[in-house]
Amino acid sequence: MRWGVTYAALLFNMVITMEGFLVTRNLLALLACLPFHGACALLCARDARFFDLLLLWSRTRLPAALRNLRYWRASSYSALEINLPDGNGRRCRGIPGVYLTHRNPTVPPC
Repeated sequence: MRWGVTYAALLFNMVITMEGFLVTRNLLALLACLPFHGACALLCARDARFFDLLLLWSRTRLPAALRNLRYWRASSYSALEINLPDGNGRRCRGIPGVYLTHRNPTVPPC
């Protein structure tokens, strides 16, 4: 910790402040780091790992929330159907494809 906040909070503060400075091209925009640092200090006083957990959430749940969380109600990477083997241990020999069974009830058989 440095100045009452974690290093992740300092990095977050510096990125936001520098982006504001680059957009506005005004040196006074660098003073925005002070109230932002105060807000970060309050968040770190409540939970020291707040920004670590925020970064972890953004790497795990945010991509699913932006893509297909609403559709699947879970964090999934693909909408592909899993081709499980039958009782004999054989898989379907058809051309692999994406079948959305709840929208198209007529799924082609194996």
